[in-house]
Amino acid sequence: MAAAGGSNIGLRKNNEDSYYINDDCKLLAIADGMGGHEHGQLASRIAVEQFVSLAEGRCPESFSLEQMKAMFVQANRAVYKKQEALHSGIMGTTLTAVLIDENQMYAGHVGDSRLYLLRDNILTQLTLDHSYYAELLRQGSLDIPLENRQKHVLLKALGPEEQVDGQFLQETLSAGDMLLLCTDGLYNSVQEAEMHHVMQNNTLPEAVDQLIHLALERGATDNITVVVYRHD
Repeated sequence: MAAAGGSNIGLRKNNEDSYYINDDCKLLAIADGMGGHEHGQLASRIAVEQFVSLAEGRCPESFSLEQMKAMFVQANRAVYKKQEALHSGIMGTTLTAVLIDENQMYAGHVGDSRLYLLRDNILTQLTLDHSYYAELLRQGSLDIPLENRQKHVLLKALGPEEQVDGQFLQETLSAGDMLLLCTDGLYNSVQEAEMHHVMQNNTLPEAVDQLIHLALERGATDNITVVVYRHD
């Protein structure tokens, strides 16, 4: 599988992001933790580990959207149980995950990390941001005072509640299609047109490095995590 990933702490004291790439199973996952430094790190790691376990031993011979939904239920349950056991406040994480079975892409998503598809020279955001600000925009509230945007307030995350509804989608991929998974540390600092240009004009490892560098250059204060995939 042609994929590359990377993460940078940015200006934070801890990196609460996690990511995972499994070449054999064509599995990609990215998570951005919340709930304080230690809790955020732990939550994102627990969520991603659910997908690591999927690839342990032997890759699934076939996959479905129902299996992706089941993996998200398990991931949410694991983070929720850890939160209950710690008895020290809310712990949660975003999670965006992709499994590619031949030409079929199965994706699951909760939170405000993102999945993009680059096809025919057009970069499209496939996931919805589960945030207060994004919901205001979807409802048509275009003139939002800056102080009220609350971009970082999540409406959905894995862990804080016993159950959560995610977004699940299936897409048929064609040769040359590219996927970008990223946390908000990237897209809050780098424009989509710039992401498009970097992805189109570099090798995958170079694209990851350049996207992270761009975000840091623009003064990104959050952790920055990027995974790029090309379908061949």
